[in-house]
Amino acid sequence: MTEFEMGATKTRDPKLVTQAATIWAEATAHRDEVEASDVAISDSVPLIEELLTSSDRSFLLAIADDDEGIVSFAAVEPEREATHPDRGELRFLGVAPEHWGEGWARRLLIALPEASREEGFKDLILWVYADNTRAIWVYEAMGWNATGRTRKHEMTGRIEAEYRIKLS
Repeated sequence: MTEFEMGATKTRDPKLVTQAATIWAEATAHRDEVEASDVAISDSVPLIEELLTSSDRSFLLAIADDDEGIVSFAAVEPEREATHPDRGELRFLGVAPEHWGEGWARRLLIALPEASREEGFKDLILWVYADNTRAIWVYEAMGWNATGRTRKHEMTGRIEAEYRIKLS
């Protein structure tokens, strides 16, 4: 494990996958105003496990609160389209809903460039629901820029927008 500024830890530790998956399921449910369930959590675990095993360059960046364990995480892998070998893709970023508005996403996004450069990435992309103004505001405030590309999410049908940040 590697420590980064703002208390972030870069890891591939499988024990943290369940904690990250729980945060992802709860945050997604909270955002979409539905109930999180054990099923949603168990569905999230394989998604994060798959990401971590997809490449030696994939990683989980997590920040823990001394009392509660992980309260926020980001999961990065090489870009799936593989058109840019030096580009990473931020696939998941989650903050436990009870900690929204406390700056945990900002702390992750501050630590993310250094952790990503360690893996040889020169820039990062992410896809965010175009109507998720709360997340977009945070990304833009942290230096991410809209590329103008959009796509329809394959599971939900919702429109996603691509954002990019240069790491150099």
